[in-house]
Amino acid sequence: MTILGELKIFLSNILYWIYSFVGFSCFFFVFGFKKLVIFGNNHYFPWPTENPISVMVFNRVRSDLLPAGVQLIVTNPMSAFVSQILFSFVLGFLFTAPIFIYQLIKYLQPALLPKERKVVLWSVVPFSGLFFSGCLFSYFFLIPATFDVLYPYATKIGAAPFFSIDEFIYYIFGLMISVGVMFLLPLFMALLSLLRIIQADFWWRNWRYAFLFFLILSAIITPDGTGVTMILLFLPLAALYFSGYLLSRKLDQLI
Repeated sequence: MTILGELKIFLSNILYWIYSFVGFSCFFFVFGFKKLVIFGNNHYFPWPTENPISVMVFNRVRSDLLPAGVQLIVTNPMSAFVSQILFSFVLGFLFTAPIFIYQLIKYLQPALLPKERKVVLWSVVPFSGLFFSGCLFSYFFLIPATFDVLYPYATKIGAAPFFSIDEFIYYIFGLMISVGVMFLLPLFMALLSLLRIIQADFWWRNWRYAFLFFLILSAIITPDGTGVTMILLFLPLAALYFSGYLLSRKLDQLI
């Protein structure tokens, strides 16, 4: 099969996710919640509003993560509008990530044996769980620690700490999604071993090189001079690597 034919098959598999992604992104951009009193009880329904879900979630993220004393600024008249669209897309992606993972696994199924297909299909839940675990780890631990370490440098040199709204969104969710993907490491390792591309013993023989790579990657993603955030990201990656090795060995024994 040609590359173009393979690309068409891949696009046909993820088309449902694309529709879901666009639909949910538009929903988050347009709809909020309106309170209606029915038979004396308060009920909330989706409703087009000037304060949609994307704005509500953004305000919560800003409250949770923006350091005290740091101002969030708009650099041009279009920034706030474009940032709200971007934020809606990010929410749409996070909300439909399990659908994307399922469609991707479904695309890989024809290349697998029946027993392997069953194992891969059941991996949708752990894939989603690990991805969102990485996002939550980044949100609650890595990002606050990074801000706590880096922003005091601004006050030491007498600079006013500002954060443009678009940079805030890019940084927060870029890091969340990146760490979420990195947390998929053990399943990617197991998948490569399942497909007989890499033997399980390879992961054990080369763990030192993998750890060195994790240290470099952590230093790039969390650039602070103390090394605190680098270690904070390195430790779970190291644990996930050994988990991936053990999972790969287990699959070798089962299949």
